[in-house]
Amino acid sequence: METNLLSNLIISKFRSTSTIYTEKNTKGKMHCRHCWAIIIKYEGETKYVSNNKSYISNINNMVILPNGCSYEWLCTQSGRFSVIEFDCDITYENILQFPINNGDKYVSDFKQIGYKSTLGGPLSKIECIRDTYSIIIELFESNKQESIADYRRLKIIPAIEYIAKNFTKEIRNDTLAKECELSTAHFRKLFRETYGISPIAYIHGIRIKKAKEMLKSDHGNISDIAYSLGYLNVYDFSRDFKKHTGVSPTKYIK
Repeated sequence: METNLLSNLIISKFRSTSTIYTEKNTKGKMHCRHCWAIIIKYEGETKYVSNNKSYISNINNMVILPNGCSYEWLCTQSGRFSVIEFDCDITYENILQFPINNGDKYVSDFKQIGYKSTLGGPLSKIECIRDTYSIIIELFESNKQESIADYRRLKIIPAIEYIAKNFTKEIRNDTLAKECELSTAHFRKLFRETYGISPIAYIHGIRIKKAKEMLKSDHGNISDIAYSLGYLNVYDFSRDFKKHTGVSPTKYIK
């Protein structure tokens, strides 16, 4: 599943939500879709074909139709479906399909978004965007285990979560290994096989990524940012930043 694609979705505009009934054997074709759509077919079934691949939309399978994808569809079983449409700058040519176990819950979520959209109000668009994100996050989380089923990645998830919470502190390999209930040597081996770098290099990468975000803001000078990210002094921070980016923090700001 294209989890990286979903994790980078930024909704710029909520367009609409609708519930539509289609008869069996109704069909259609779309060339280069102009916006994103999330669809749940809670009655009957529809088949989509895109790039020589087939996708099924029913109460057990939700589909996302990205901006830029082309496809043909055929209603194989009559029934209703709900659709949420929104704008996002990302384009993608393949349909995304998600197996789901709680279709009735998603149907309720879709209807609630439709209610808010119809009701209107000063915050309705924002609320609809928020609730659409919630659906995407649920789909992402429900399929995450499939996307990271690799043994090595599963074993070091506790370390990744620990780093995310504590990257501004000094973190040792043996601490991370203990979080994963592994020996330090085995942990380091699994981590490098999974990410291609050492745990310490991964931590530095997280710090530098956060440093770039902070340098673009006006919430502190370079020294403040260095100390906030766990560096002992601004010199260590500047050296590490230049090592990873090729420029000093000062030049990066400019």
